[in-house]
Amino acid sequence: MAEEAPVKEPLFTDVCIAIIPSEDLHAQVTDAIIQWVEASGGKHFPLLASEQQIDLSTVTHIISTSIDFPQYSQAVEQGVYVVKPSWVHQSQGKGKLCAARQHSPDPSQFFQDVILTCGDLPDGDKDAIIAGVIALGGQYSGPLTKLVTHLVTLTDDFPKCVTAVEKHSSAKMVLPHWFDACLKLGKKINERPYMFPNPPYRQTILPRPANSDSPHVEGATAAVPTGQLPNTPPTSPSKHRKNLNAFAYKKVFLGADLNIPDHLKKTLGDLINHGGGTMTENVDDCHFYIGQFRDGVDYVAASRARKEVANLAWLYHVVNVNKYTNPLSKLLHYPIPRHGIDGFQNMKISISSYSGDARIYLENLIHYCGAEFTKTMKQDNSHLITAHTRSEKFEAAQEWNINVTNHLWLEECYAKCTVMTLSNNKFTEFPPVTNLGEVCGQTVLDMKRVESIYFPAPRDSPVKSVPAAQKKPARTAVPASSMTVASYTPSKSAAISAPIPIAEDDDETDGEEEAQPQTAKKPRGRTSKAAPPPAAEDVLMLDDDETAAEPTTAPRSRGRPRKSAATPRLLNNDKENESPAPRTSGRAAANIARAAIHNAAPDIALYEKESKRKGGVTHGGRRSGLFDEPLSSPIPQDPKKGKKRKSDEHTYDVTAQDSALSDGETQAMLASKGTIAKKAKTTLPVKYRMMVTGDDRWVGNMKKESDDKIKLKALGVELTTNPRDENGIDILVAPGIKRTKKFVAALASAPMVVDSKYLDYALSKNKLMDSPPMLVDRKSEEVMGCTLADALERAKTNKRRLLRGWNIYVTEGIVGGFDTYKEIIEVNGGVATLYKGRTGLKITKRQTPDEYPDAGDEVQHQGGEEEYENVYLVSSEKDADVKLWKTFRSLVEKQGLKPRIVESNWLLNAAMSQQVSWDEKWELDEAKVVSQRDR
Repeated sequence: MAEEAPVKEPLFTDVCIAIIPSEDLHAQVTDAIIQWVEASGGKHFPLLASEQQIDLSTVTHIISTSIDFPQYSQAVEQGVYVVKPSWVHQSQGKGKLCAARQHSPDPSQFFQDVILTCGDLPDGDKDAIIAGVIALGGQYSGPLTKLVTHLVTLTDDFPKCVTAVEKHSSAKMVLPHWFDACLKLGKKINERPYMFPNPPYRQTILPRPANSDSPHVEGATAAVPTGQLPNTPPTSPSKHRKNLNAFAYKKVFLGADLNIPDHLKKTLGDLINHGGGTMTENVDDCHFYIGQFRDGVDYVAASRARKEVANLAWLYHVVNVNKYTNPLSKLLHYPIPRHGIDGFQNMKISISSYSGDARIYLENLIHYCGAEFTKTMKQDNSHLITAHTRSEKFEAAQEWNINVTNHLWLEECYAKCTVMTLSNNKFTEFPPVTNLGEVCGQTVLDMKRVESIYFPAPRDSPVKSVPAAQKKPARTAVPASSMTVASYTPSKSAAISAPIPIAEDDDETDGEEEAQPQTAKKPRGRTSKAAPPPAAEDVLMLDDDETAAEPTTAPRSRGRPRKSAATPRLLNNDKENESPAPRTSGRAAANIARAAIHNAAPDIALYEKESKRKGGVTHGGRRSGLFDEPLSSPIPQDPKKGKKRKSDEHTYDVTAQDSALSDGETQAMLASKGTIAKKAKTTLPVKYRMMVTGDDRWVGNMKKESDDKIKLKALGVELTTNPRDENGIDILVAPGIKRTKKFVAALASAPMVVDSKYLDYALSKNKLMDSPPMLVDRKSEEVMGCTLADALERAKTNKRRLLRGWNIYVTEGIVGGFDTYKEIIEVNGGVATLYKGRTGLKITKRQTPDEYPDAGDEVQHQGGEEEYENVYLVSSEKDADVKLWKTFRSLVEKQGLKPRIVESNWLLNAAMSQQVSWDEKWELDEAKVVSQRDR
């Protein structure tokens, strides 16, 4: 007798939903969702009539088009998925439950509305783009379907592109550079400059970025409201004011630091009462605390009790739009620091190319940080914040050596309550045809950092935990589909002494995978950085026998590193603030471990039960310490290892808004989705940093480059293209002594310089040469005027400080470009200033060794005492540069110093020989230029 086929369960079995009503979720759509879910075995739970809230203990999924509802943070903390309506539609179409993370309404997943297909792209670029889009909420489709929103391609004559045009597809055909720019910024910018046909990005002369709107700062341009509220609701209320229910069943407490008059307080009270809320004079009873500054007894009490904390600007905004918004999602909807942020007090900051609300927002942000905002920029300004590089202020800032950054630096400084380093490339990224004002206002507060500074938990009392009625024992981890702006205290089941590793779902396949619970183990397995992009070709400097090639870089996934030691979970929540007990003997430790496993038994049982449920066990967890700097590359995580990330308990978490504010899983996905990162997961720790120059083995062959990088990584060698890396360069590979930017700049690190045979040996033998010989190039050494061995010996002495104390001016027309010489000067400890002939420059005399408290042996290679009076201008012989010489001489002589106008060979010789010397052949003057032209 044949066995009966197993009965297939309905699609939405065990799925219990609640729906958050909103203006963009029509009643017809809501009714259809309820019918589909209930018809397929699921259940719908309406909002509780008493408080218009969700009973979180009854639901598994919340359907919402945004994260702006009061219970969002609490829902995520308790393991409830928050998804868009598209999750139901797509699950219905596929006949299986889709990965909830792909349908998260979290705005930090800025590719959430992108469905991508690819045209003619190299495999490496294709893999990297797909991984980035999937990790940030988007989806990939192999074929071109009606659902595809973006077709990424290098040319529009590819068959898939031709089909899209013929079928009048709504998909946007964009260059891969658009994805690269979005991933570098951590924001989704407008596609128009990168769209076919005729993308402006490819024009010979790039158009000036136009001013753009800044929708994300609307209603949050200042911490103090500028509008006025009526004394009573209008007689004919607008659509938004008709039913003011944002404060229904809520109590609002107004802080004493607001200093608002009685008549305004009465107006606010009437509006809140009209919306179903009440005012209270007791901070312990309130749901919302409204204050101006991050200090005071009431602020600290409300914050520690996990009340909703906001400022008056947020209250005005909520009343005006009649819609709850999370006060933590806008920087200026939260109380401001009374005395600014440490480190900003002596800064003078100017703004360029931002307009409208974005400009007002940034001006206020500068003021709240404690810096001085200057409408006009002068030479004593410390920073310029600009939306693009096509402005007069930007040019002046380069010439005056003023720090140039985009608004993301200012926002993250304020969000993390500290001065962020400008070495993060995200802060100096300027897409060539984009005005960054369009993405202004998307950064959110880092509440972990705010808590640690302004309301840390007292040592003698535990942090208030979630009420027992709100806890869900079956869900022990935060779902990666719902990354929260600020989550609160963890569930009890998460606070166990021995964390149970949880298998992570494979987001590429929506299938189920049962994970076996384990006892407490130390996480094993190395973490490795995602494969870096192929090195850009060397910028040429005066070598006639070399030709430049187009860079073949691929977009690189960015993110945060996984912490090596996460915060341990404790046996007793009441003792979480006590210092850990001293280490005991092996027998005592065994007893503690045995007790921990015994206490974890209920969680293990629940985990086993949950793992059998359709959709698997919620996973992901939260990273701790995300505000630590500097940023680094993402660490790939193997989803089959079943490791669960530990997180700081009883504190806030931040969203994956960008690479600096992202959760562990999102950033791990950027690396782990690519095949290269998967292959590199077993590599050794980085022992050597290698730079390759003058070698064309990888030009036009990205696959070979990726494979070779994996081989080197396995040997402990990391390829780099950045000679200014704080760790320096250990190995420099070149076929000879080259005058390229990478070769010249790398010499400052005193690396081991070898020829290309060293790299050939390592790749062919899968091991490093024991005693490699130094590069030999006698002809080039004669031109350089010294041996390579002597130059490297001096470099060891100089310790990248050969030009320390020097301010060297460089003209814009110099062969190789200003940026090339700037990097060479800065890697040797000097300061490079772009000179365009501006008058009024303040030129200071070089400091003597006595004025440098930590001057070292590099002084002996800096040219002697006669150099302290000289001011150098490195220039070309182009007419535009020659016209600047007279002005430069006059400027320097007026300040009692001696001008020297030199060709680039003076600087190259100093950097390559690692000592400053002088020869009259390097000096330039008008007569010499005329004489050479006559020849």
